[in-house]
Amino acid sequence: LNLGICRKVLARMSGTGLSYLQEMATAFPAEDSHFTALSELFKDKLWFQLTEKLGDLLSVSHFQQPPHLLDLYTKFVKSFEKDLNKLSLAQFMIAASRQHEDYKSAMKFLDSAEIVKKDPQAEVMCNMEKVTRMIEAGELGACSTLLEGAKSSMDKFVGIMDPVVHSSYYKSHFLFSKAKNDPTKMFSNALLYLSYTPIEKIPETAREAFAYDVSMAALVGKDIFNFGELLERPVTKVLAESKTYAWALDLLQAFNTGDIKAYDDIFAQKASSQPFLAENKKFLSIKIRILRLMVTVFNRPSHQRAIAFEEIAKTCDTKINEVEFVVMKAFSLGVLRGVIDQVSQTITITWVQPRVLGKDQIKGMSKRLKEWSEEVLKATADVEEHSGEILHE
Repeated sequence: LNLGICRKVLARMSGTGLSYLQEMATAFPAEDSHFTALSELFKDKLWFQLTEKLGDLLSVSHFQQPPHLLDLYTKFVKSFEKDLNKLSLAQFMIAASRQHEDYKSAMKFLDSAEIVKKDPQAEVMCNMEKVTRMIEAGELGACSTLLEGAKSSMDKFVGIMDPVVHSSYYKSHFLFSKAKNDPTKMFSNALLYLSYTPIEKIPETAREAFAYDVSMAALVGKDIFNFGELLERPVTKVLAESKTYAWALDLLQAFNTGDIKAYDDIFAQKASSQPFLAENKKFLSIKIRILRLMVTVFNRPSHQRAIAFEEIAKTCDTKINEVEFVVMKAFSLGVLRGVIDQVSQTITITWVQPRVLGKDQIKGMSKRLKEWSEEVLKATADVEEHSGEILHE
């Protein structure tokens, strides 16, 4: 009896869903092909193809206009959602939730998605959308719990998790770090987000702002002294092509090479229109000088790592009585290691933080390796020349 009732209910819901598609095809004749395809796939119970079709509709302009996706879900998709791929269903529901007019309705809609909670990937996706909506609403209290829960689910997942899930997690973590004003975590989560997200998957309207946020996080992050990886990413091309933020790429390149003059020029031009730079002037001034020192040490042969205070002052464009402060700051940040000799006014560097190298830096390293190889060959020849005399003695 119960089975019979269930079948009747499902049949009624199916009939209602098909009627809705017919009504929409009549009301929007330009979209008739989409509604007809949905109807045919549903009648033939081709769930995989139907799932694919629903995914395609997310990029159709008609369905991007509220409340078309939301209506399509509530009046059609909901009746057979159990037959769809849960991760794809979650993506569809997330897009539909964006068509709710207010925050509370959207959150209630996402909370009602019981069926996706049975799939760990789909659940993470929906929870990350909740985090994003909470951040937009300025309600950060529960974000940490949802992010921690998502990380736990991802760590426990057996098999290979879909890249789109990782993408949603790191995007939400990036936005949360931004809301909490933590540039170091912003930067690290942005790089991880980009590892799972092709640049063309980021909406065009959001690319420039995202690229700018990442570049500023890299500049003011207290633990970030490696810009090479970011500069190799396609996201920097967005800055290069931007009429508004092209200067940010120039600034990144100046920091990557420790070019103090370029930094000073850009700062002088942009500080008045970019309060963010003015607010961090003191730290940026120290950071560019530390990077200049790192580049200087890196470019010197390994047997010439003892540098005079006077040379550092000249190279780093700082007063000689401030050299020790710059070096101690570099030591405390863990980007350099060495010994300061106050008597002889020299600093011997024993280690430099590894960095992702650009093409010019790789060419420089190649040149030094060639010089080292020549020195080794010369030393070998000298040993061979005098080895006979040594053995004879």
